[in-house]
Amino acid sequence: MSCVDGPTYQCSGPTIIRSENGVALTSSSVQAYGKSTNDLATPIADPTTAKGLALASGGVAELRVAKGTTTGAVSDAALLLSNLGISWDGVKERPPIIETFRTTSGRVQKDANGLLTFSALPDSSDLTYYDFARKQGAATQLNYANNRYFPRADPSRCPAGDPNFVPCPTTETAGLMTTGAQWIASDWRSGGIVPDMTRAIRVHGDGDIHAGDGIPDSSGARTNLPGGTGKGVPFPGTKGNRELVNWGLQYGNLGAWLTKDTARIADWGATDERNQNRRGVIAYGAVSDSALVPATGTASYSGFVYGWYAPNATAEATIFRGEAVMTVNFTTRQVVVTVSNTVGYDPIKETYSVPVSVPLKATTAMGAAGTNVANYLTGPVDDGRFKGGLSGRYFGPVVTTGKTGAGPAELGGAFSLSNAAGEAVVAGFIGRKQ
Repeated sequence: MSCVDGPTYQCSGPTIIRSENGVALTSSSVQAYGKSTNDLATPIADPTTAKGLALASGGVAELRVAKGTTTGAVSDAALLLSNLGISWDGVKERPPIIETFRTTSGRVQKDANGLLTFSALPDSSDLTYYDFARKQGAATQLNYANNRYFPRADPSRCPAGDPNFVPCPTTETAGLMTTGAQWIASDWRSGGIVPDMTRAIRVHGDGDIHAGDGIPDSSGARTNLPGGTGKGVPFPGTKGNRELVNWGLQYGNLGAWLTKDTARIADWGATDERNQNRRGVIAYGAVSDSALVPATGTASYSGFVYGWYAPNATAEATIFRGEAVMTVNFTTRQVVVTVSNTVGYDPIKETYSVPVSVPLKATTAMGAAGTNVANYLTGPVDDGRFKGGLSGRYFGPVVTTGKTGAGPAELGGAFSLSNAAGEAVVAGFIGRKQ
């Protein structure tokens, strides 16, 4: 693993090498994602919601996290998303998403070397930068993406009388959090299998043309900027929200991400505005040296599974977690992955108490010993209920500790499943050698 941000970072890699069995492979990860389904209809019945889950492909998710060299705790994170089928104007793909969950206003970009650069946000009066008022549909979309508008000196302007905006929000994110309703105390440092949890949520204004001021007419009204009521974006979250949950061990991570976006925006010239979401998982980190992965022997891994399950094509997906056991035979190059005891999250009770049946037992094949894919495994899934696929990567050095034979310290993966009844699963797992 070589991360452009430096040696203290663990990253997934920016490019899809290939996709097998519905799961994509990058230099340091395997990943899968899904898309909302209710927004696929034309005409759309309810443009204000985005729910349902269908398997998707073609997009790229990249995660970068900074970890303490001694504690392994995450101190910085960046989520980069592209080619997810989200369009503001209904014609071309929106600019790539770069989400850093930083708590200050500003702008983030990626330079030619892949490094993230941070700068001050141009004032809303800068109509050379915010050029929608002058160019309308030909405005520069990139200038309306990846901006953090709040907190700011000018007050928020929430819709009057709307109970959803009491009080009117003034910030977009609380930054990275290590506690919360979904938090589970980690124990991997003392020999357990529970990873660290880092979580972040941000409400965003990507694509909001009101980031820039309109050009006043003789009366002072900004008639050329639709819906303009004041200076800049009216309030945090005008165009959606993003979430990240990162489950981290010493060498590997399981990242689960979600982006909800207003798409086909009327202000950008589209005629069927709607909300969309995309959600996925990435098992990534310090991939084991393929030359050192054993050619013989066995090992077992125990860990944690996390993802989304939807019972049909229109229901909202449920977050679930469970147990994962991976049994490896380095001689036959087979890995059996078993998922059990899955339970869904209840946001009202703030507990995992929703029955979710996502049992899985999949046999996958490792790359041949001594090749550059000896640290990679993949295979189809067909258990009579679900069809799909599963892929995984080994993370960390080869160790001999524990009750089983020599093997890489950690193992993580991603899987995507569906059936004709409309059930769908996008999930991943991360575990430690026993």
